[in-house]
Amino acid sequence: MKRTRLPLERAVGTPQQKSLPKLRLSTLALAAAVTFGFASPDALALALGRVQVQSALGEPLRAQIDVPEITPEEVSSLKADIASPQTFRNAGLEFSPALGNDNITLQRRPDGSHFLQLASDRPINEPFVDVILEAAWTSGRVQREFTMLFDPPSLREPQAPLQAQVTPRT
Repeated sequence: MKRTRLPLERAVGTPQQKSLPKLRLSTLALAAAVTFGFASPDALALALGRVQVQSALGEPLRAQIDVPEITPEEVSSLKADIASPQTFRNAGLEFSPALGNDNITLQRRPDGSHFLQLASDRPINEPFVDVILEAAWTSGRVQREFTMLFDPPSLREPQAPLQAQVTPRT
C-alpha cells in the first residue's frame, strides 16, 4: 500500500473552512434585493388597524375599525364584509347571529383618516364577539380577525352630565 501525503489543510485536527465563496454569497444577496425590490406596493398598501367598540351589551353593534393607510384607488374600490359562517367554522370561531344583518361603510374623519363603520340592527347579547372581516379592492384582498368586547351599560363612561335649570324663588 502506497502512502500519499495530504496537504497541510487536510491534516488531522486542522479545522475545516465552512464559508461560502464570496461570489455565491453576493449573488444570493443580489437575488434577495431584486426580489424585495420588485414586491408590489399595492399588495401591501391596505392595512386594518384597531377596533373601537362604541356600543354596550344589549345594544345594536356600533364599532369603528381604523384604516391607517389607504390610497385613493383603494378608497374608490374597497368592499368590506363579515366573512361567511363557513369561514368562522374553518377558523374555529363561533359565528354570532347578530352579525348576520350588518352594514359596513368606509368613512372619513375630519382629520382625513379613514375607518370602517360597522353597524347592525340586532342587539349584541354576548360580552365578546369574534369577527372575521374580509376586505377586497381592485388590486388585493385582506382578511383579519377581531375580538370585540362589550361592557354592560352600567360600566360605560357616562355621557356629559345633565344640568338642571334652577329658577330662584322670589
